[in-house]
Amino acid sequence: MCPVVKACPGLVARDAHVHGLGRGTPRTPGGPRRATKPLAGRGATGIPLTAEGKEGNGTRPIGSGCIEAAGRTESVTTMSDAVMPTTYFLASVDRVMQVLDAFTSETPELRLTDLSDRLGIPKPQVLRIAATLERGGYLNRDPDTKRYRLGIRLFQLGMLVRQQIDLRRVAQPCLRTLADETLETVGLFVPDATGPICIDVIESPKGLRVFAQLGRRMPWNAGTSAKVILAFLPEERRERILARGNFERYTARTITEAPELRAVLDEIRRTGYHLGIGDLDEHAIGVAAPIFDDGETIAGAISVAAPVTRLSEDDLPWLIDRVRQTAATISRQLGHHPAASASAADD
Repeated sequence: MCPVVKACPGLVARDAHVHGLGRGTPRTPGGPRRATKPLAGRGATGIPLTAEGKEGNGTRPIGSGCIEAAGRTESVTTMSDAVMPTTYFLASVDRVMQVLDAFTSETPELRLTDLSDRLGIPKPQVLRIAATLERGGYLNRDPDTKRYRLGIRLFQLGMLVRQQIDLRRVAQPCLRTLADETLETVGLFVPDATGPICIDVIESPKGLRVFAQLGRRMPWNAGTSAKVILAFLPEERRERILARGNFERYTARTITEAPELRAVLDEIRRTGYHLGIGDLDEHAIGVAAPIFDDGETIAGAISVAAPVTRLSEDDLPWLIDRVRQTAATISRQLGHHPAASASAADD
């Protein structure tokens, strides 16, 4: 029976879509399959090998009680045969949206004349739109300056949207794409007080694969996603974790000393990703990148994990790029503006 690489904390099996490192031997995007030389050990992702369907040996804080996803299929409902009108358009509603979109952080207050000039809409028409929006609480008008600004109703709606944003739900399509592209196990991790937790996973369809238990907690000092999250935590919180120490060793490559771990975290912030081989399990390799929310705060991390024998040096640049791009896409959907951290990611 084929062995199964067993990954760090928690994961849920699903399918996905993307470009591929191929089944068996990896391949470069758009290129033919090729025989490749396996990577020598280097850094870490955290994944124990077991015989397929069997539990781990219980010596690690993660990976036991794996979820078997083999043979599972999911139905997909589409709208392909539905008649969806594409010509519905109300010019009056479009003008209302133009008025609201005219307000920015650079121009938070505008007069009727400003709106008319910017939008090319006659002033009487702008007045009717603005008066209606003011009545509904979508605009406020200063009686002294006669200037309009966005109203509290928009703030209330924005807060409702933010409450409805669920990281796992937002990330799912991107995780599926990445899993389809790589044909390896893809995981989603979020910060927690005593170590990141895996909240979703899509398992590799291969016999030798990485998979893990949903909800399992990662150690801060081992595995790619854990170190990525730690690297981007607020400095005070990060230093408290490093000062606490007591980091457990999982393999010969596990970092257990705070100064060495701090140097790795500095490098992660500089490059915007982490490549690890063998620091949580000597047979595993992984790549992780951070996910940010609209407040420039670390919201989580995504990772791709595989048996170390399956990837070559030539495969890594493409894999790193795909993980980073996927994390950036999820971040944008959470309202993050990448300009603030582009210097690190593009170094």
